[in-house]
Amino acid sequence: MGIGVLLKTFAPLTLYMSGLGCALIALGGNTRLALMMVAFLLPLRNVIERVQLFPGGNQFLDIMLIGVLIGGMFKARPPEDAAVKKSSINAIAIITVIYMLFSLFRGDYYLYNGLNFDIKDSRVQDWKNFALMPLLFFLNFKNNTTKKEVWTMFAVVCCGIFVSGYYTAHQIGWHSSLESRERIRGTFQFLGPNEVAAFFNGYTIILMSVLYGLKKGRNKTLLLILVLSNIYCITFLYSRGAYLGLMVGMFILFSLKDKKMLAPIFLVLLLWQTVLPQNVVDRIKETKTETGKLDESSQRRIDIWQQSMTYFKSSPITGIGFGSFRHLGLDLGDTHNIYIKILTEQGAIGIIILMITLFCFIKEGWQLYQKGDDELSKSMGLGFFCCIFVFMVNNLFGDRWSYLEPNAYLWVFAGLVARLNAIAQAAKAEEKLPPTAPLKAAKPGPAPEPSPKPKKRVRYYDPPQSSYEPS
Repeated sequence: MGIGVLLKTFAPLTLYMSGLGCALIALGGNTRLALMMVAFLLPLRNVIERVQLFPGGNQFLDIMLIGVLIGGMFKARPPEDAAVKKSSINAIAIITVIYMLFSLFRGDYYLYNGLNFDIKDSRVQDWKNFALMPLLFFLNFKNNTTKKEVWTMFAVVCCGIFVSGYYTAHQIGWHSSLESRERIRGTFQFLGPNEVAAFFNGYTIILMSVLYGLKKGRNKTLLLILVLSNIYCITFLYSRGAYLGLMVGMFILFSLKDKKMLAPIFLVLLLWQTVLPQNVVDRIKETKTETGKLDESSQRRIDIWQQSMTYFKSSPITGIGFGSFRHLGLDLGDTHNIYIKILTEQGAIGIIILMITLFCFIKEGWQLYQKGDDELSKSMGLGFFCCIFVFMVNNLFGDRWSYLEPNAYLWVFAGLVARLNAIAQAAKAEEKLPPTAPLKAAKPGPAPEPSPKPKKRVRYYDPPQSSYEPS
C-alpha cells in the first residue's frame, strides 16, 4: 500500500478525531485550538467532504464552533476591554442574521404559501451557513485577545489560503484552456472558477498590504511567495470580474501606501494586449463579439437582471424572500450580481443593511490604518480597507457574499481588525490616565518636649503606739 493511499485512508480519520478532541478542549475554556482548526478548514471544502463519512461529520465545523462558543462563555473578559468602545460591526452583524431569518420565512410564504421551516431545505442550510460568518467575527474578536494571538490566527489563515492555492494551481495545470476553465473548482467543490478567483483576489490585497508592515526576513519572504502564487491563480482562472477587482484593490492600496507602484498598473492597462498571456487577452476580448455586441454570457446576465427587477418591483420593501430566486426556474438560476439579488430577495431593507455592513467594515479598517499602535497593525487595517472595495467589485459579477467558502475569511479578518483596534484603544486609554503621585515625606517638626519624670511618692504614717506602761 503506497503512502498516498495511506494518507487518503487515515488522514480523514485523524482529522476527525483531532477536531472532536479540539472541541472537547474548547469546552474546558481553551478555545483557540478549535478556532484555529476551523479557520484553517474554512475554504477546504474538499477536505471536509471526506470527514462527513464519520458520525456527525456533516456538522464537523459546527461541532467545533459550538465548543468554542460554550467554552468562550467561561473565559474572563480582558481587563482592557472595559476601556474600549464596542466595534461598529457588532450591532449590524446581529441585525443581518435576524433580518435574513425573517426573509427566510418571507420566502416560505412566497414559494409555499405558508411556513415551511425544514432543516433539510437548501434555503435553511444556506441561512445557517451564512449565520456562521458573523459568528466567526465574534469568536475571533473574543478569543484572540493579544497581538500574538491575532498574528497567529493570521498565519493559520495564510496556511488555509496556501493549501487552497496548491489545489487550484494543480487544476490550472490540468485545465489550462479557456474551454475547460469551468472544471476548475479549487477546494470549493460546488462553486466555480469565478468564485475561486474572487476568493484569491480579495485576500491577496490584505497580504500585499501586510508585506509593507513586515521587516525583511523569513516571514516576509514566505508571505511574498504566497502573494505571487495567488496572483498566478487569479491570472489563469480567467475571471474578468476578478481582474477588475484586483486592479481596483491595487490602485487604492498603492495610492495610499506606495505611489511609485502605480506606474506598472498604468503600463499594464495601456499595453494589456502585449504584456498579458494570450488566453487572458482572449478572455477579456470575449466580453464583446466582433460586431460589438455583448457575448452570450454577458447578455444572459443583462437579461436576468431585467427579470430580477420585475420581482423587486412586486415587493420592493422586503423582497420575495431569502434564497427564493433560484427556485423560480429562471435562466442561470441566479442574478449573478449580489446587489440585484438582495434587492430581489430581501428588498430595500436588505440592501440598506448590506450597505451599512460594508460601511462598518470600511470604517473599522480605516480606523486601524489611522490609529493602530504599530506599523504591522496599520498595514492590516489598510489591507482590510482595500479588501472591501475588491469584494464590492467582485459582487457586481456574482454572489461572492452569501457562500461560506469564499467569504468566511472576510469575517475572520474583520474580527482580527476589530481586536487590533481594541488593543490600540486600550493602550491610548492607559496613556491618558494621570500618573500616580508619589507619597510625600512628612516635614520634620520641633522635637517633642520630654515628659516630666514622676515624683517619688513618700508614704507618711503615724508610728504605732506602745502598749507598755511603767509601774
